[in-house]
Amino acid sequence: MMKKGIVIKKKMFSKKLSIKHIIKQPTMRNQYFPPLFLMIHGYGSNENDLFSFHKDIPKNFFIISIQGFYSIGSDKYSWYDIDFYNKDRFINIYQAKTTIDKISSFIEEAIQKYQLNKKEVWLCGFSQGAILSYSIALKIPDKVKKVIALSGYLEKNILPKKMNDSSYTDLEFFISHGKYDTIIPVDLAKRGFNFLKDYKILSLQYKEYDSGHFLNSLNYQDIINWIKTH
Repeated sequence: MMKKGIVIKKKMFSKKLSIKHIIKQPTMRNQYFPPLFLMIHGYGSNENDLFSFHKDIPKNFFIISIQGFYSIGSDKYSWYDIDFYNKDRFINIYQAKTTIDKISSFIEEAIQKYQLNKKEVWLCGFSQGAILSYSIALKIPDKVKKVIALSGYLEKNILPKKMNDSSYTDLEFFISHGKYDTIIPVDLAKRGFNFLKDYKILSLQYKEYDSGHFLNSLNYQDIINWIKTH
């Protein structure tokens, strides 16, 4: 799903927290509590996928990429079950909500263990990871500040029950989608973008690309530029 041919270097593996993950520590630490850049992979992938971004992400970030809970094949994981044959019950709502709670708790754990800035958490999710990123950001907006939602959509069935638009004004989103995505149609991404606008989120960037359910080179470069300028 992601770009191929990128060599992963300088990663460390950790099992000590509640979610299996790999990390890359800042190589330029100009502050005691660095920002957290948390990566959430898509359905059928693993923690190494988005981690390939690390070579282009600014060196002051503490990067963590987490692995899904459910094994669906060799080195393939998911965060919740998907029923591709049932549009009415496409996702396992219970599993998804449980995963949102677990990742939210993991963020707290990581902040404590790695001494990170509790008010500077970035989420970067692809597909299923993007769906979760939307909900996590809207669940704990006091911690999450920036969200990169790639080839996903906003699933209303797993959003917090109570949402206060005054809590979301500081959130910033970069949303991208392939025009020819047959896995998650681009119209779903547009609906999520419009939903967020209604909650007075001031910084929303939405872009479409000539691609399917993957990132092309232009999309990738725009992501990195957005990170560096925010």
